Amino acid sequence: MTDGEWRSFVAAGVRLGHVALMREDGRPHVTPVCFVLEGDEVAFVLSPGSVKGRRLAHDRRVAVCVSDERQPYSFVTIEGQARVSADADQVRRIGTAIAERYYPSQSADELAETFVRQGFTAVHIGIANVIARSGLG
Repeated sequence: MTDGEWRSFVAAGVRLGHVALMREDGRPHVTPVCFVLEGDEVAFVLSPGSVKGRRLAHDRRVAVCVSDERQPYSFVTIEGQARVSADADQVRRIGTAIAERYYPSQSADELAETFVRQGFTAVHIGIANVIARSGLG
């Protein structure tokens, strides 16, 4: 895929991203997240005390894989370094964008405020490497 193609693919619809990082004992930890693409960063919010948040405090390396469940199969894996911020304005901004994309029947502003009140953090992954394939299977 070209740069524009993979960006369109990950931004389309409500595909979940699967975040992969390494646990302290070396086991992989992979979980789905709602995310948005912001320029050269992937962004999402984390609930307080999450495994992802604890691990990112020690090792900022992360990958996010987004795939299509229909033939012909496609996927994009984005690798990079994460930045975690508890700044309420960032949590609100990312939370609003996620709510607009994934929860259109709910008030985006209200959901974002819930994230802020509950102590969520914002995660931004700087895109260092992209592996993108389409037309598989």
